Amino acid sequence: MWMCPPQRESRGHFEDTAVLAAVRTALFKMTEILAELSRTEPGVALDHEPITAPETNLDAQMFRCFRPVNPDPPAQEPVCLWNRRRCSGQQLRISPCVTPELQLPHPYGTFLVLFTLAYKLSPLHPLAKYPGPIIAKSSKWWAAYVSGQGDLHRHYQSLHDRYGDVVRVGPNELSIRDPSFIPAVLGQGGLPKGPYWDNRPGSVVSQRDPVKHLHQRKPWNRAFSSAAVKEYEDMAAKRTKQLIGCLEGVVHQSGGNKGVVLDMASWFNYFSLFSFGGGFELMKAGGDNDGLRAPFQPFFRIRAIMGHISYILPLLLSTTGRKCFVQRVHAFSRERVVKKDLFYHLSRLQSGEAMPEDERPSLTDVAKDGSLAIVAGADTTSGALTATLYYLLCNPIAYDRLRAEVNAAFPTGEELLDVTKISQMEWLNGCIAGKPNFGSLHSNESLRLQPPIPSGSQRSVNKGAGEKVLGIWVIPEGTQVTLRTYTIQRDSRHFHSPETFLPERWFSTDSPAGEHNPAAFVPFSYGPANCAGKNLA
Repeated sequence: MWMCPPQRESRGHFEDTAVLAAVRTALFKMTEILAELSRTEPGVALDHEPITAPETNLDAQMFRCFRPVNPDPPAQEPVCLWNRRRCSGQQLRISPCVTPELQLPHPYGTFLVLFTLAYKLSPLHPLAKYPGPIIAKSSKWWAAYVSGQGDLHRHYQSLHDRYGDVVRVGPNELSIRDPSFIPAVLGQGGLPKGPYWDNRPGSVVSQRDPVKHLHQRKPWNRAFSSAAVKEYEDMAAKRTKQLIGCLEGVVHQSGGNKGVVLDMASWFNYFSLFSFGGGFELMKAGGDNDGLRAPFQPFFRIRAIMGHISYILPLLLSTTGRKCFVQRVHAFSRERVVKKDLFYHLSRLQSGEAMPEDERPSLTDVAKDGSLAIVAGADTTSGALTATLYYLLCNPIAYDRLRAEVNAAFPTGEELLDVTKISQMEWLNGCIAGKPNFGSLHSNESLRLQPPIPSGSQRSVNKGAGEKVLGIWVIPEGTQVTLRTYTIQRDSRHFHSPETFLPERWFSTDSPAGEHNPAAFVPFSYGPANCAGKNLA
């Protein structure tokens, strides 16, 4: 038979009420003591024994419910941090600078986060019709993480293989694989640079204002003009001979019989700094003994990551590296009188030799552009050389054919850097230097497979500018757009056997390998913000 549970006796009810009242009174007393402790000056000894408590856990939310005293100042509200070790008589530790609100997520904050997330994934979002993974639509933190691993360009390629030519890769960002959009996005009158470049030093590559970019681009155009590049030939010849001599020296020191393992990426990096006219003797020293690159090393990966979450960059970016480089500029710019290298052209503008005073850049601006030459110039050049050597060593047939062509053009004892002969070497141009067989396009197989900036350069449809129409796609304002160079140049619709190293595709049109879309080859970017050092490369 079902029976009702026994009713609690009145006496027990009164006893429970009395216990709760006693607990409430004790908590009131505790808050008064804690409030008094919060006003205690640092270093002042307490006039009573440390408060002890049995094994228990006082929830910060419970403490806040029974709080009768508001400490002064309110921002230093004390919080009980109870040690949960399994023993009795634990000491109560007081932290006067941590609030309960910092320990427990505020319900309003949680609601705001969930509401924002729901909006990004809802059909109401302006980019709702564009396909893409849910994690990418929700936040850019995924891109920051993958960028830190160094595989972001490959990840974008896999997304395009899955979702198509236009993929939503951020809450307000689209990734594009269609080369027909290149003129409209990167060309004259195209889209300005996006927030990826925010919170970075104001070098020419990160300048988002088109007018200011044009002003900062002038010394770079002068430094890499046809006349200026002609002046680099002698310097490049000396540096090439020095590199060969250094490598032969390393092999000779090792015995020379069994061979030696060389880190060619580092050697090409030292070699590519010849744009500074030999002031940094990295090849001769066999390393960065002067600490030229050391101040920048910690920032390379950080900047790649923070470009996707740029609002956090000011909290992490130190100015130590920049200050160090500015100091080097003061000393180094005085040596640029004789050697007309890149730094000569930059420092010449700062000194007022080639520009009116009201348009003259500051020494800090010159330093920023100098650091850009190291990062965007030397690193990309060394990367291209390293990739070329790698693909040649992985393809013995191409390597043997190139070696035979070089030996035939330059017998032993002849000058290696005869520009006229080099321009006539078909296989060399197809592999490395590039040959304008297709209009003004300088074709290069290693740059196709491994472009210097594989993920492309972000552009933005700024708010207030109205929507942008790209083919059949309508891009709402406030949207970032990026053309993925690595993905475009490995698309089978534009290149036969896109994953294969085929130098002959650039000079042979009789076979299917020679069929390709020249518009899909943009390793130096496109338009007014393209690579200034293209001629030198």
